[in-house]
Amino acid sequence: MKYRLICITLLLCVLLSACGKKPEAAGEALFAERGSVERRSLENLVPAGNAEAVRASLSAVGQTLAPDWAGEAEAAPRLRLAADAGPDEDTVATDSAYIYMLDSYGLIVCSAAGAASEILSYTRVDRGGSGWSERLYVEGDRAAVVSAVSELGEDGEALYNAAETRVILLDLADRRAPRVLTETAVEGSLTEACLLDGTLCLVTRRTLAALPEQDEALLPRLWEDGKELRLAPGDVYISPEPARTALTVAAAVRLSDGRIADALAFTDGVDAVRVAGDCLWLARTIWSETASAPRQEAPYTVVDYDTAARTELRKLRLENNQLRLEGGCVLEGALPDPSALELLDGGLGLFTQKDSRSFSSFTDEKHGWTNYELHSLNRSAALSLLDGELQLSGALTALGGEQNAGSCRFAGGLAWITAGDAAAVYLTDLSDPARPTPSGSLSCPGETLLLRDFGEGFVLGIAEPGEGEDWELAVYDVTNPAAPVKAASLRLEGKAPAASLADPGAFFTDPVNGLIGFPIAGKNGNEYLLAAWDGSKLRTNGSFRPEYVPADARTLLLDGILYICSPGELCVTDPETMKVLATVTNAVG
Repeated sequence: MKYRLICITLLLCVLLSACGKKPEAAGEALFAERGSVERRSLENLVPAGNAEAVRASLSAVGQTLAPDWAGEAEAAPRLRLAADAGPDEDTVATDSAYIYMLDSYGLIVCSAAGAASEILSYTRVDRGGSGWSERLYVEGDRAAVVSAVSELGEDGEALYNAAETRVILLDLADRRAPRVLTETAVEGSLTEACLLDGTLCLVTRRTLAALPEQDEALLPRLWEDGKELRLAPGDVYISPEPARTALTVAAAVRLSDGRIADALAFTDGVDAVRVAGDCLWLARTIWSETASAPRQEAPYTVVDYDTAARTELRKLRLENNQLRLEGGCVLEGALPDPSALELLDGGLGLFTQKDSRSFSSFTDEKHGWTNYELHSLNRSAALSLLDGELQLSGALTALGGEQNAGSCRFAGGLAWITAGDAAAVYLTDLSDPARPTPSGSLSCPGETLLLRDFGEGFVLGIAEPGEGEDWELAVYDVTNPAAPVKAASLRLEGKAPAASLADPGAFFTDPVNGLIGFPIAGKNGNEYLLAAWDGSKLRTNGSFRPEYVPADARTLLLDGILYICSPGELCVTDPETMKVLATVTNAVG
């Protein structure tokens, strides 16, 4: 009897212990320190006095600093931000009454009239060459087609260092007969474009494999209807610490007449651009190296090196069609990818990785070979918050601790950070820019999580699964950053997105109506999936497979009607029933 009482007592203790056990957290709190981040003012950028000064700046850039160490390659970020290109920043645009679409040869104009929609016109727009990074901007009775175009070499390969970005302006006064007005071009491949109050701003980058023989050839070129223009040396700013042999050009093109209103350039590249209001912020990473004097260690000539990285931010303002440089700053660490820089309530959020290393080169002069030895490698990550004037508001350093933070994205007023190999995403509350605060965490089931703001307090995510698992669409409730939860999820059951959802316009979301849509690859071809979120549940409105669903389909919601757009076909759909109301085919294009 005594033995039975002991067993029952032990069993009750175990049950009580199990009942009181808290659910397992997605991961430990993100290790971080509220330390100081090194910030210094941007050295004065001096306009070039002549073309020789431009050449001198570009000639000062060395080759790759540190050798590629075996096993040191960084893994691709596990977090990505689904590109939130608006309807005026993709190959599809709308002004509510009409829908405009680009194909490989021209511009298609459709009426947005529900089941009565029709193709109104097809206008040939010759971009020339091998084009990519195409965008369409519409404002009033003007449309601008932006295309990065490169020359082709003798082997048929695109020569990206010979690229230019073209802007073709069209008059839309008569939607049934648009006409081409002007063509403007800026040297360099397209990095970013934006429409600011009737002015199209372009940021291009020209990477130079070798310097031209003549100094004048280094001055950036622009064209207006075939007439070549060159920036004056005084419009080219000499970067005090050029990190690569490249030229960055910022140009403002008026939509009223297609003319270049203003342009300036820098003797360096650009890694990321952000736009808000009438301001543009340009970011670049600067790698620097210090080398010791050579010494002899028979039979080698030995040189010791130390490398480090910093990120430079520059601020440009467009005022009265004039571009003006308004200064900038430099922060410690490298920008790992463009999405690590984001606009936040009038300021900027910047995630950088400090990657400093020391190594030595051993050169055998007699046999003509060089070997390297790595001595130390120090990595850490930091999160910096800056105001609109690029003054530091607050920062976190040592993100991730010994595991180190690998990637960061911004969504829902939070920084989403991964650390090491942990299968978790750690959230940092940015509501107080002076005191960013590590908060809760969420499990991250896949290698990649695409994020998108989805209304106040909610963030939408798509997780790329591991082997044998399904893609998952989820809504995360981050109302309380200290205790984020997965509010709802929807598995794609063996299907996958038909295209990269990181492409602008590929991932359709409408937080007001709670709609999410994108093409998926089914067994019998592509389908279009439309899901709905009612504030508590995530359900599918069904997927449908009309005759043609391209992987790069774009979606617009106008007056309660869903338009699934592609150059070959416009599918007019009722979003409640997913019934196709009309199919408009572009037989001309």
